[in-house]
Amino acid sequence: MNRSLQGYGAPGPVEVDVAVVDDKTILVEVASHVKKSDVAVLRRKAELFVRKSGRRVDRLLMVTPYADEEAFKMATALGVEIYTKV
Repeated sequence: MNRSLQGYGAPGPVEVDVAVVDDKTILVEVASHVKKSDVAVLRRKAELFVRKSGRRVDRLLMVTPYADEEAFKMATALGVEIYTKV
């Protein structure tokens, strides 16, 4: 197993867009449709990012034209912001 992905669940590349603005780290996921599981995956990506980079994540954002109602509930519980007015 690729050592950099231990704890993520499966070997393979993990992608997330990262923006650093005024020393704030923001992880951004852009998708055509967001489901509850997508929110959980972004949270796991953030945890991996923190472990591997040593940087704190200040905001988690998902940008999408459509998100399921359950995705919004999960996002609230996990501290993820979903933007649908794109």
